[in-house]
Amino acid sequence: MELTVAMPCYNEVDNIPHLATELVPAVRKLSNDFEILVVDDGSTDGTADACERLGIPEIRVVRHAKNQGLGAGVRTAFAEARGDLLVTMDADLTFSPADIGKLLERYKQGDVDFIIGSHGLAGYAADIPRWRVMISQAANVFYSLLAGRRVRGVSSLFRLYRTDIVRGLPVRTSGFETPVEIFFLLVQRGFRFVEVPTALGNRRFGVSKLNYKREIKRHARLV
Repeated sequence: MELTVAMPCYNEVDNIPHLATELVPAVRKLSNDFEILVVDDGSTDGTADACERLGIPEIRVVRHAKNQGLGAGVRTAFAEARGDLLVTMDADLTFSPADIGKLLERYKQGDVDFIIGSHGLAGYAADIPRWRVMISQAANVFYSLLAGRRVRGVSSLFRLYRTDIVRGLPVRTSGFETPVEIFFLLVQRGFRFVEVPTALGNRRFGVSKLNYKREIKRHARLV
């Protein structure tokens, strides 16, 4: 299979109809051989059932018996993906499905192993609170110092990977720090990356699971 687009989900039933109206049509324009892999992380609101009721053959659901966190959802996506290329993205569609095409076009240049969809390069939506932008920018500066090169979207889940480089990757984190851990695991192994500008919008449906106090502690442990 050419492409897997994977979405870890936890209580995202309000966003599921938009997979049919926004995500699937966007991916169909890019590939004739793809799957949408929904990793339901122990949702209690019927997220997985809503996915299956869509009746779209390209959508495949993998269920966790209980909620384990974003890291577990990503690990399952890495293990279950059938595509040679894997795109991971947020279930709230704060990154536009249309921007998957930007990641694929950049990958075709053949000089990188993974690509980060970077909101730091593209800019933030005007309605995103300034304090959230400042936290994101500060994290990018700090992790850039650790990486030894400038990175403007280090915490972005919206990425394209060669699936073989993440299969079996020893990801240990469980929260929103997981993309950062993955970034450093891959860079330490010598894999090449680049960022492309992809705008970050605000969540339109459902409730965010991000707790900044909790995530700051998790990032501190990761460091």
